[in-house]
Amino acid sequence: MASDFDPERLRQLVSGRHWGHSLDVRATTASTMDDATKAAAAGAPDGHVVLADHQTRGRGAHGRRWISPSGTDIYFSVVARPTVEPASTAMVTLAVGLGVRDAVAEWVPGRVALVKWPNDVWIERRKCAGILVESRTVGTSIDSVIIGVGVNINRLDWPVELSGIATSLRAERAEGDTLDREQVFADVLSHMEKWVERFVKEGPRVIVPALEPWLALMGERVRWEKGAGVFEGIDHDGAALVKTDGEVISLHAARLDPLDDERESLA
Repeated sequence: MASDFDPERLRQLVSGRHWGHSLDVRATTASTMDDATKAAAAGAPDGHVVLADHQTRGRGAHGRRWISPSGTDIYFSVVARPTVEPASTAMVTLAVGLGVRDAVAEWVPGRVALVKWPNDVWIERRKCAGILVESRTVGTSIDSVIIGVGVNINRLDWPVELSGIATSLRAERAEGDTLDREQVFADVLSHMEKWVERFVKEGPRVIVPALEPWLALMGERVRWEKGAGVFEGIDHDGAALVKTDGEVISLHAARLDPLDDERESLA
């Protein structure tokens, strides 16, 4: 099966300093995360990208399957080699989320794009993108960070379990025309690289205040695997701050969903 993606055009569109200049474009693959992990182990350079038109075993956070049909969306993984501590993976996730959010916002003027902590991007209250970040360590240092991203671009039909929960850039635009997936990919990648580079150079002090205005569920009652409370933002380490039983607790690894919407746990 041939891919609609043009590798040469993609390389011309990529505008970042490093990311995307080494590019592996595939018509179909099991998982770009697995492909990028193998590439990292084989010595792929910083910014190497695996982009696929279709995934047969795409995966998202918390072990969930990322439905990856061909011809409509983008699924890609980046091999990044930032000079950060192993404990910084959570902040890298938020920096990537901020970049994806910025790119999405440019493609849906008039709509509100938000980051749902820690690794989703919403348009209003519907998910349009997901992020998965995994680190490879050698000894006590990070060898590479594998960043997986899926963005719903032109998809208009959804499985029953995702109806009303998921959306796409095309579905949220007034014009409703088919969008240029290659250009969207280049824009998303550029914004991601910018924010990850800023995090590496300046640390959480630049990411946290930039992200706070765009956090979904702020001030709302939320639930996670072990409790419920009111989401009050993130701390300097990127942990979620939730007020519950008169105290504010920090969640470093959890999944927040609106307390009153059971369907959210499916997305």
